[in-house]
Amino acid sequence: MTMKNVSKLALFVAAGMVSAGVQAADFEVDDRTTVTLGGEVVLNYITEDATDGSDETQFTDDGSIVVFGGSRDLGNGVTGYIETEFEYNTLGDGDGDFTRDATVLGFAGDFGEIQIGDSDNVFEDLISDSVDPFENASLAQVSRTEEDNMVTYYSPDMGNFSFRLQSRIADETTTANQTGTELSLIAAAQFTAGNLSLSAGYDDRGSVDAETGNAFESEDEVIGVAAVFGLTDAVELSARYAEQSDKDGSDSDGTAVAINYDYGMGSLYGAFQDFSVDAGEDGSQMAFGANYDVADGLMIFAEYGDFDDVGGADSLAVAGLVFEY
Repeated sequence: MTMKNVSKLALFVAAGMVSAGVQAADFEVDDRTTVTLGGEVVLNYITEDATDGSDETQFTDDGSIVVFGGSRDLGNGVTGYIETEFEYNTLGDGDGDFTRDATVLGFAGDFGEIQIGDSDNVFEDLISDSVDPFENASLAQVSRTEEDNMVTYYSPDMGNFSFRLQSRIADETTTANQTGTELSLIAAAQFTAGNLSLSAGYDDRGSVDAETGNAFESEDEVIGVAAVFGLTDAVELSARYAEQSDKDGSDSDGTAVAINYDYGMGSLYGAFQDFSVDAGEDGSQMAFGANYDVADGLMIFAEYGDFDDVGGADSLAVAGLVFEY
């Protein structure tokens, strides 16, 4: 639930355990058990231009959630925890459902951390998010394995080196009348030295259907590398290269750089990307934004992105607020 434009170095060095947001309340049931309650409201006024010339302006809820969680000291240095997000629409649009969005069960100790459920894709954590300080105006990224049915292992820090291993275990259609269990294998590793973080990631997308007919056929892999450097206490630079291979031959890759400046009461940030698509036109994308912390847990922001028709999008402008509790 952490706001996306905080320091990437700080996020990358953090453990895999999820958190219900910086404003979440913890209640001690006893000396071994803690219950957590928190959430987030995200409202946007957004204008989007598509490549077909159509424009759309809307005032929308961009994913408000309530989070319930708990942890328990299991002894022998092991902590077990569970956290569940429930999604709803603050503006009352749609059918008014209050639905489960994601759940994770985890165990953490000196061995590292094991997490089961709707965990974040570790390729996204270390590669995709390295150049994504945006709430909405994110530049084009490679496709990744979906974030459900995950089993994830986060290693402890080993002399500035750590790694993350993950598998998505899901039932997919293998023929018109049969199903089978398919696996995605995802791995990411990171080395940190002072203000520099270097990462590499791989996602074989083995449980992602390439849509080649009635028979299931897993997609080809994505690979990527990223670097994040704290130039000063207030300025952070980042770069990534990611490459996607597809069964249909429509491979793509992107090279992106970003800068984030923390001016005290908020951040100014921007990114640029050169994106190449084998089955389409190459493009250069750019986006920039600013946010301001109105109060503890309340942030307003404005962003603009020019996506150069990559992925069917032309441009986006948004103003919004994020309220964490």
